[in-house]
This record gives sequence, structure tokens and C-alpha cells, in this order.
Amino acid sequence: MAGYAESPRSPFFMSMNPTFDSACRRCARLATFLDSVRVEEPLYYCRPVPPFGDPSASIIVVGLAPGMHGANRTGRPFTGDHAGILLYRTLHRFGLASESVSLSATDGLTLNDARITNSVKCEVRVSVIIGSLAYA
Repeated sequence: MAGYAESPRSPFFMSMNPTFDSACRRCARLATFLDSVRVEEPLYYCRPVPPFGDPSASIIVVGLAPGMHGANRTGRPFTGDHAGILLYRTLHRFGLASESVSLSATDGLTLNDARITNSVKCEVRVSVIIGSLAYA
């Protein structure tokens, strides 16, 4: 496909342009959903969740998407949910995290030669996915 690699949606383009946009609203249905969560939970982060840790790390942990009351609340992957409790405890045990607990995006926790991200940067609800598939 001529020109596909230059398309902002192509995997090649994304790998060559690894910028992160915390104000992204490209997925209209998802942006609308996050807006509704922000109304219900005004203190929640409710934006695309950035990766956390060293960009050139040897170890990368990839989750599916931010959790509703975890990363969507705190703004850091795996922070504020049960999966994060186990993950950060394990990373700390093996010297990959400065602390065994991740409380917030501003708690001073650092990662050593590790990076945590999600394949999808926004909290996703099944109803949003199903609605999007209807338009595919």
C-alpha cells in the first residue's frame, strides 16, 4: 500500500514517531466517555496515561489499558489497583523500583532499567469498544 507507512495510523509511523499526547482526542467515542467519567469523578486523571520509567530500559512491562480506578485515576500505569500492588512489589524485590508501593504519579517512585506502559493509553469500557466495532 503506497503511502501507508506515512499514515499517522500505521505501526511504522507510530514506531518512528514515539511522541505521547496527553491531550489526545482522536478516538471520539473514547474521549466522550472520559469526559463523562471526569464529570462523575472530577479528581480523576481521565486522559491518555503516559508510559512510566526509562525510555531506553532493558525491561518493559505492557498492560492492556489503564484501569478505571487505577491509572485512569492516578495518571500512572498500574497505580492504584490490585495488579499494581503485585507489580510494584515484584519490581522492588528485584531492584527495578525504588519503592514497593506506587501511590500516585507524584510519589517519588522511580524505576531502574524498567518501563511500564499500556498498549491502549486510555481507560476503555467494553460498551465503547462494542459501539466502535459497529461503525468499523
